[in-house]
Amino acid sequence: MATSFATDIAPILTPYRDNMIWRFDLADYGAVRANAKVIQARITPTSDDPMPPPPLPPISAVDITMFNAWVDEGCPP
Repeated sequence: MATSFATDIAPILTPYRDNMIWRFDLADYGAVRANAKVIQARITPTSDDPMPPPPLPPISAVDITMFNAWVDEGCPP
């Protein structure tokens, strides 16, 4: 089953939206799609500049896998 921004990715990013609104809106499909590779690199547990920054909780491994699948599928809406 394909992942989608609306049903799979937006809910993962929602808890972090308020802290990122100064850069781009995590609820906006176009903004997230345009920054998908940057987000993908930063949510990787080994990132030197992790997202979300502490003290926010990290994105779960399951959610990271879902995000990576979404990117691999071409970031469907």
